[in-house]
Amino acid sequence: MRIDLRRPRATLLLCGLLSLPANAAQNQTDPGRRVAEAVENRDLGYGDSVAELTMTLRNRAGNETTRELEIRLLENPEGGDKSLIRFDFPADIRGTALLTHPQPDAAADEQWLYLPANARIKRISSRNKSGAFVSSEFSFEDLADKQIDDFNYAYVREEACDDGSGANALRCDVIDRMPVDTHSAYSRQRVWADQQARRVLRIEYFDRRGTLLKTFTAENFQLYSDRHWRPMQVAMHNQQTGNETILSYRSIRFGNGLSDENFHRNTLKD
Repeated sequence: MRIDLRRPRATLLLCGLLSLPANAAQNQTDPGRRVAEAVENRDLGYGDSVAELTMTLRNRAGNETTRELEIRLLENPEGGDKSLIRFDFPADIRGTALLTHPQPDAAADEQWLYLPANARIKRISSRNKSGAFVSSEFSFEDLADKQIDDFNYAYVREEACDDGSGANALRCDVIDRMPVDTHSAYSRQRVWADQQARRVLRIEYFDRRGTLLKTFTAENFQLYSDRHWRPMQVAMHNQQTGNETILSYRSIRFGNGLSDENFHRNTLKD
């Protein structure tokens, strides 16, 4: 799964670039933006995937709650991969599903939440995307596949980094990305991407006041088809509450023959 945060996509056309105002054109060539584009381009062509995961909710006292879920992804070469998240366990949450359709030319992505308890499909409004998804530390906004033009960028620095293997021999580009959406819960996100494989290893999320809110980390990476890196464990730690949500991947399958029909709102009740 990719909680996203790793797959913004865009195509630059010369005529469009020339028509941009000066500050927008400058953003197109910003080194921070180029890092984001390199991360995106590294993973092109995966097609679709189905992942089975365990979600662990841990509060600051160390108490844990475990859930099981499936995440389906469908690559969209035009930008913004569709996703469908469905819970299988425990019984009180079984069947709960979230469908996300990124919108390349819209201010807000389209998201629908299905709650089996009342057999109701609820559309998530742009003003509610900062809310917690099923009481986890991931918000609805975190689970949407963001695109290059959803952010402005600034290159911060280069530094040593660790992919979770304990070997602190990697070099990372560190960039800041600032959401364009005025309804975003974040003022900026600081991203660490390793220079060799272009994997996102860490993201720090700052709230609208500029205070560090959450930290995302990814580790235990595996390489599929000699091209596509996937972390087998990701975590979102809330720096302000001490709570944490961990996603542990049990399996990831590619080439499942998924299509747009598998990501229609009618499939939420399946």
